[in-house]
Amino acid sequence: RKKMQVKCWGARGSIAISNKNSVHAGGNTTCYEIISQCLPEGNKLFIDAGTGFVPAGWSYLPLMKNGKLIFNILFTHYHWDHILGLTLSPTTFITDIPVNMYGPVDNGVGVHDMVNHLFKKPFFPIEASRVKHHMTFKDLHNYEGHVMAVHPEGGFQTYKLDRFVYLEQKGRLPINSSSFPVDECLVIKMQKANHGNSNCITYRFEERPTGKVFVLATDHENYDVPPLEIRQHFANADLLIIDAQYSENKYMATAGYGHGTSQGAIKQGVIANAKRVGLTHHDPVSQDAYLEDVILSEAKDLLGNYSSTPDMLRKYSIEEVILTDQNVFLCYDYQEYEV
Repeated sequence: RKKMQVKCWGARGSIAISNKNSVHAGGNTTCYEIISQCLPEGNKLFIDAGTGFVPAGWSYLPLMKNGKLIFNILFTHYHWDHILGLTLSPTTFITDIPVNMYGPVDNGVGVHDMVNHLFKKPFFPIEASRVKHHMTFKDLHNYEGHVMAVHPEGGFQTYKLDRFVYLEQKGRLPINSSSFPVDECLVIKMQKANHGNSNCITYRFEERPTGKVFVLATDHENYDVPPLEIRQHFANADLLIIDAQYSENKYMATAGYGHGTSQGAIKQGVIANAKRVGLTHHDPVSQDAYLEDVILSEAKDLLGNYSSTPDMLRKYSIEEVILTDQNVFLCYDYQEYEV
């Protein structure tokens, strides 16, 4: 079986950039695509629609013209760097292509409200009413108490957590008026990311046919002691892509902004027994050399300390570090990762 893949269409945070010293990392803001055998034919699945969603949309333009695609977007939250790609992606304007959007409710604003705000004069020349008729909107209320499942024949379905656990034990899930084995599904779980006062979701994807697990935790600040819910959410991830916007020095001046450091990312990855850790949400002023020489180096320095100092792990009941230098990396635009 082909394993789940993740494509990074945008790894930058805060605002899109373009300069000669950031060509390698790229400048698109947050957008990741999940590629899985569990998705129904023609369905594309994205997390966030930052400016990376624009080239993502253009890449599928030849298929869109055949009218065979359906786009599904899971929003973590609605800050500009996670939604602006909607305004210029052809996905928005080819109106015979269904676009299904899911997201939290933040300060009373859900995913439908977000689109209404985004497409509004004088801030954008096209009103939301011109593009909404091919979109569906699903607010994720109490998302920590819900689970989504995707089946290649059945499509998408959401369950209350207790109901899902019961059905999981039975081995089958009712999806859109039929029933399918849970072991054929992509299971999506959600927890609240540590992003200040924003209602921001971190998503966990469990590809049950292959057993592979991917977690995205963008806009997620460091924890001195990660809470149990986060440890369980990250647990045993084959790939954890996590916010590492700041160096340790810069974080001292920006703690509380809702973003983390590469050492904070490593700490959470080690505690969760993650096999690989990708660093994302790069600061707009972090150029290629800085990302390599500071952000990535600080991550590997801490990882080396964990490996050589068992006492650092005992308080988390960890006997050994399974994460290695080779499996810690910076996420860059247009890269693909096998989970």
